[in-house]
Amino acid sequence: MHRLIPQNLPRIGRTSACAWGKYPSSTHLPISAIRRNEHAGGPINITDPSTVSSLTGSDDSLSISLYPNSNERQSSPPSSSIPPALIEPSTSKAQSHTSTYQNPPFDTHAFFSVLAKTFPTPTARSLMRATRALLVDRIGKVKRDGLTYKDLDNVRVTLSLRRLWFLTCCRQQAYLFRAALSEMRAEMTTRTRAETATIRAQSAALRRDVDAVSARLKESVDGLKHEIQMDVESRRNEEKGASKSVDIEIEVRHNHADWGYMLQHPICHRVQALLNKSLVSLYDLRSDIEEVKWDNMRKSVATLTAFLLVIVIAMELRSQPETSPLSPVPGMSYNEPTHAEGFEKTESIT
Repeated sequence: MHRLIPQNLPRIGRTSACAWGKYPSSTHLPISAIRRNEHAGGPINITDPSTVSSLTGSDDSLSISLYPNSNERQSSPPSSSIPPALIEPSTSKAQSHTSTYQNPPFDTHAFFSVLAKTFPTPTARSLMRATRALLVDRIGKVKRDGLTYKDLDNVRVTLSLRRLWFLTCCRQQAYLFRAALSEMRAEMTTRTRAETATIRAQSAALRRDVDAVSARLKESVDGLKHEIQMDVESRRNEEKGASKSVDIEIEVRHNHADWGYMLQHPICHRVQALLNKSLVSLYDLRSDIEEVKWDNMRKSVATLTAFLLVIVIAMELRSQPETSPLSPVPGMSYNEPTHAEGFEKTESIT
């Protein structure tokens, strides 16, 4: 019997799917309706809706409910402490996020009837109970592990808050980065300007130093050129003088050699005696000329002195009042001597 159960389970699934195809609410278990409640330890029961019981129309149908009875379920208000379950697709669209879940339908009688067609009654009852237990266990697991709309809202709010916080932090960091960047730009601009001004001042000072050094170098070069030219000229003059002295010495030596040869004859002795006498006479004439020159100078000085005295006396006499002016003699002209004539004569005498 236990060996036949796993082999017939796929066929049972297909048969139950065909039987449950009439009722979409009994076969469809939407995943979007799975939610997680704060309390997962509530009572777990499975019941079939009133529509299924009315369609079957059998009083012997077995049903398992999450509540003791339908009246108690209708009278009890919905509470958030009840664990969520599976909701039909048609009802889940109309309900809001705050509404509680409805229990999924499970027609045990229809399931048992389908199993009884293939298996014996005890085996069908055992399979139905095993399936019910499996379904209850899976629904409990879904209730424990599933997420609710409230959790999704909390996650969404948390994500939005984190997103806002992240954006705020990003904006703050961007503002701080821009401020630091502007401060760095201003600092770099100030430093660049200061360095540029310093470099310009240093370049101007170096340019002035270069100009001064070039001027000094030019002056030194000009002085060296002048000194070199003077040295060259002096050396040239010295060479010319040395060459002239050498030529003169050569000529003197040649003349001395000629005179020494000529002095060996008696005629040369006589000529030399005549030359000596002529030289003595020339010296005597020169001394006589000097003596005459000095005599003439003394005479001219005495004449000028007497002439000056006459002029002074005449000026003194003219300054006195004259009793009878002398009439000029016709045909005679009187010219007063000038001092320049005497000096010119003196210079000519000297």
